[in-house]
Amino acid sequence: MKRNDFLKTCGAGICGCGVLGFLAPLSARAENGAGQTSTAPAENSQLKRELEGSRERFAKLVSIMGENLDGATRDKILSSLGHECAKDYSALFQKYRGDLQGFLAKIKTAWVEKTEYDEKAGILRVIGKPSPCACPLVKVGRTPADFCNCTLGWQQEAFSTVMGKPVTVAIEESVLRGSSRCSFRIAVKG
Repeated sequence: MKRNDFLKTCGAGICGCGVLGFLAPLSARAENGAGQTSTAPAENSQLKRELEGSRERFAKLVSIMGENLDGATRDKILSSLGHECAKDYSALFQKYRGDLQGFLAKIKTAWVEKTEYDEKAGILRVIGKPSPCACPLVKVGRTPADFCNCTLGWQQEAFSTVMGKPVTVAIEESVLRGSSRCSFRIAVKG
């Protein structure tokens, strides 16, 4: 057998085993009478362990970025991540494009306690409700505060879309920096 044929055969076997290994836990879920899967307590425990492991690895990744990248590069990467994550909500942002007050009312039903908008100065303050960090990857006490640069990108994407103008965002307080909430100062450019 030629080397390339061997690698193709082994590669297919590995992929096949990997897919079967992934599907096995899914097929092990119990089905209820309606044909729907139910989540067993053991599966919940497994998912919690996996989430905690993911949070721990993510915290290590952010720490390693801080140790190995200059601040500007690290901040640019994290801000870009925030922009990309915010794109998952683009339909919501587009729905409120040009309707800042409607958008502010909507976000007050979720994570915002209050907002203050000085239209003349072009400054919006968004004060979050006291709560844990909204990012599911964050492990408070372990994820470095540098990660807050991700939310700068998220907020910038959201408010630039809704307001129809470029904005800059600054963090006033954050959970990862020791506060009980996250709050932002958003300035409309031009």
